[in-house]
Amino acid sequence: MGENEFGLTTAQALHNLQNDITMLLIQFKLSQKARNTKSWLRDTFHHNSHYTTINWVSIFIIVLVCLVLIGFANYWLTFFITILLGANILLEMLHNKQRHDEIPRRISQILAKLKNDAKYISWELDNYPHLLLPYSPCITLQWTYRDGKLVNLPWALLVKDDIVLIRPGQISPGYCESLDKCLEYPLLHAKEVYGPSLQNANEFFSTPKSRKPLENRQYRLLETPYLNNLKITLEQSLDRPITIQNQQRHFITIRIVERFILPCVLILSLVAGVIKYYFMEVFRDEVWYELFLFVPVPLIIPLIPLVFPLAWNFLNIYGIARFKSVFDQTLTLQPNDSFNEHGEVDNFNYKSIYKDIWTNFFKILDGKDGMLVHTANILQVMGSLTALCCVDKKGILSWPNPTTEKVFFLHNSESISQASSLANLGDLSTDADSLHGTSDSLQNNDNIVTTVAEVLDLTHDQNHPFKIHFDDTAWQKHLNSLKPLGLAILLNTCNVNTQEYYTKFCSHITCEAMYNENLIPVTNRRCLCELAREIGFVDEAQKIFALEQQLSSFRHLQNETARRDNKFARSLNLSTKLKFQFPHMFAVVIKELNSGSMQLLSQGTADMVLDSCIDYWDGHDLCPLTSSERKKIQDFYQRCSLTAYCTAFAYRPLHKKVNEKLSRMYLELPSDSQHLYLNNHSPTLIHCDCRTVLEPRIKPPLGQFFSTDSLLYNDSPGSDASDTDSCFELQCNQVFIGMVTMQYQVLHDMLIFLDRFSLLNN
Repeated sequence: MGENEFGLTTAQALHNLQNDITMLLIQFKLSQKARNTKSWLRDTFHHNSHYTTINWVSIFIIVLVCLVLIGFANYWLTFFITILLGANILLEMLHNKQRHDEIPRRISQILAKLKNDAKYISWELDNYPHLLLPYSPCITLQWTYRDGKLVNLPWALLVKDDIVLIRPGQISPGYCESLDKCLEYPLLHAKEVYGPSLQNANEFFSTPKSRKPLENRQYRLLETPYLNNLKITLEQSLDRPITIQNQQRHFITIRIVERFILPCVLILSLVAGVIKYYFMEVFRDEVWYELFLFVPVPLIIPLIPLVFPLAWNFLNIYGIARFKSVFDQTLTLQPNDSFNEHGEVDNFNYKSIYKDIWTNFFKILDGKDGMLVHTANILQVMGSLTALCCVDKKGILSWPNPTTEKVFFLHNSESISQASSLANLGDLSTDADSLHGTSDSLQNNDNIVTTVAEVLDLTHDQNHPFKIHFDDTAWQKHLNSLKPLGLAILLNTCNVNTQEYYTKFCSHITCEAMYNENLIPVTNRRCLCELAREIGFVDEAQKIFALEQQLSSFRHLQNETARRDNKFARSLNLSTKLKFQFPHMFAVVIKELNSGSMQLLSQGTADMVLDSCIDYWDGHDLCPLTSSERKKIQDFYQRCSLTAYCTAFAYRPLHKKVNEKLSRMYLELPSDSQHLYLNNHSPTLIHCDCRTVLEPRIKPPLGQFFSTDSLLYNDSPGSDASDTDSCFELQCNQVFIGMVTMQYQVLHDMLIFLDRFSLLNN
């Protein structure tokens, strides 16, 4: 990626981050002070407040009751009621004061920890996420120059004056200016997409065109992006929805008891006193204030909030403390065995450690606990939860990265021979016409061969982010079909030497998609290393191959072409807009170190890969791709690509070298490229050096095992491929290997939570 001796140091950046957060916190406190100094007192005592259990009306009534009791010399009861009243007022004032100060206080705690830890921080390159980490929508990273090196930094750690490297099609992390003042986009605002103009955008053409890759650009941040989120958090910390428990409590204790039942009881008591005093002779000797003051007091005391506020608050704090203790204990649990077939989980036996509970209780009461108990009462939230909605499931309900879900390939129900025809060198000398005739006869004789679309499902290991295994215990019977796929993954998808090039290519097609409203740039290339390992390959298998060149192709898609090729699109109304994955293909030219033969391994969207294929590998032999097989492949791809990431793989041997300049440009094809592929289709099956890829040995012996027939073809006359036409020709006449679909897999803990949550609501 290259290094540049500029940018902030880690120490400078953390110091700037501390200063920015401190200034924002000071400004917020000043604005709050100027706006309303006693807003927390209003939440404590106002009669319409949902954040208090005792308001000024209740306090006024309790004070009157105490005065009456003092008048009748009932000092002990007065003392007891006064103590309860004082405790309730202090507890409510403490609760609302902590609720108003909780977020600023928590930020101050984090700031103090940051200042303390910054003295000992010494980050190396290994401490940062890899620069070429596959894109994940729930992990926001930015290429940034720190300590003179380019690193992958979380957005939250970016600060003003950081030098960042913005890729084409990327969203800007904040307001920034270009270091190159002559750039098309000298300024970028936060969340603005950097989309430089494309060469010959929306141009109509009928032959392949070469396109220059778009370059990354250096920008200087003019703001600290984290401050925007922090400012919103501070300003909206008191605007959270009121929980259902607090709404019901306010309705019952205030609206029903305090505003209806208590006045009714008081009025009825006074009416009864009037009747007794004026109309019943037996009560005429009574002192009037006994009937009108002392008698109503015992009726009112059970209705005024004396014990309830203490019980409500203490039970809430105790519940949160218990919840915190349970959570702390779960951190020490060991994960279950991998691949539990029934998905069973041992019940968690919670041992009540009252010392921990009471420790957490007093921490919460004092406001020193790390949980935001007043801003978001987790006990009340969990207790009132009836439905769970996630704006984005990735990283919340599921793992942050997709894993392999299905493997698709074609094979014949009845093979002509158990041994591969590629094993016989005599087949290579067969007359081309006879080969063509044989393929036609196989194609037309349905009694001999029937093509089957095989789909193998895989299960994700609940305890590991990428580990998988085949559901079918007899999957190894398809090993001949899976081995080429595993090798293609190993040499293309999981080849670390291709990651930088592919990342740049993805940025380019992201910009290209901005000029076509029908297309969505989708990064199909994800981690498939575990699939290759499950098939049986080890990482050392790459050492017997060398990466020669990398080729990238793409094409735009028009509505007419999409509806012609997509059955689902044809079924929709013409006015319906449907977005498709951006058709692209990424290929690597691999050289076999022992034999010197070269192979082309391709992967990409199935529509483009399929167009470049004329044969498919059935596990034993090459078979021509007829319209029937193409339909099977297209149906699977179109069905799966609606809900998952689908990648197709293909292969072909090469008999000429590829010029290095082809790796420095991208090949754009016309929207409708079928005529180009037809013109370059080979009249015969490709029976040259195929066994290296189509029949690889997973654990090679010490001796040479590669096919030697490629030597006959690599010496064929012809110049190197060095222009767009020859580059396109190289990518034609490929052999379809298979497809892999990837999907975000649900987190097992969340699955258990949702299952038990649904049981509670039934």
